Amino acid sequence: MTKELAANLEAAIVLAGRFIVTEAARIEVLPGTLPGEDNPHTNLDRETDALLHHTLLACFPVGRQPAYLTEELADDPIRLESDQVLIVDPIDGTRSLMKKHPEAAVSVALWRRGAGLVWGCVHNPFLPLTVSAIKGQGVLVNGRPSGVSNRSDPKECRLVMSRFETETGRLKALDGIADYYAQGSIANKMAHIACGLADATLTINPRSEWDLAAGTLLITEAGGIVTDQMGQALSFNQPILEMNGLVATNGHLHEWVLGLAEILRGAGD
Repeated sequence: MTKELAANLEAAIVLAGRFIVTEAARIEVLPGTLPGEDNPHTNLDRETDALLHHTLLACFPVGRQPAYLTEELADDPIRLESDQVLIVDPIDGTRSLMKKHPEAAVSVALWRRGAGLVWGCVHNPFLPLTVSAIKGQGVLVNGRPSGVSNRSDPKECRLVMSRFETETGRLKALDGIADYYAQGSIANKMAHIACGLADATLTINPRSEWDLAAGTLLITEAGGIVTDQMGQALSFNQPILEMNGLVATNGHLHEWVLGLAEILRGAGD
């Protein structure tokens, strides 16, 4: 993974971010989205994905372009035979964008056979905040080296949780046990952990590869730990795209946050 390719991919993502900011006012939910759905489908998601599909693939030589896995299109099983795959969420946090919260982000990762995730970027165009990483080279925040926090005391943990799960009462079991604040976009939350703005996040609800791919590389390169809700490592470009929740931390607080996930599971029994 060259720095030149990484820079070109990041430029494509920043361009998509500008498009989102410029066009945000005309966002509309597409037919078929259920009322109260956590992940509404909109015209802007589709249009941003079309832009990314064109600009990201243009970064690669003709004939050596990766497969393209995105939230917005039907899964093409050819990706399972490909040597490299772009894993794309054009707008993570669509509901936040519709409510005018500055939390939506573009999330893109590159997976390669035999190496796993080799590059990732989460870009929030509203801050703006760009967090990126090449495997083995650490994490950059707006172009500068960064890393996870060193907090290890649960009482001081800046635990950031899903805005949707908070507003719908799914986290009440944590009241009195852990202090947390709400934020939209799981990619945005993971980016904040990677650059030390937050210490941990979790969900026991299923997530898809495109939700977690970029953020997983960012946090691990920053010195943190990412697992599913049971503490198992995440694998990408799998036949089944759904993942068993998420626990992502600065590393020091991981066991404690896994315990919070267990509390939430118990509350749902």
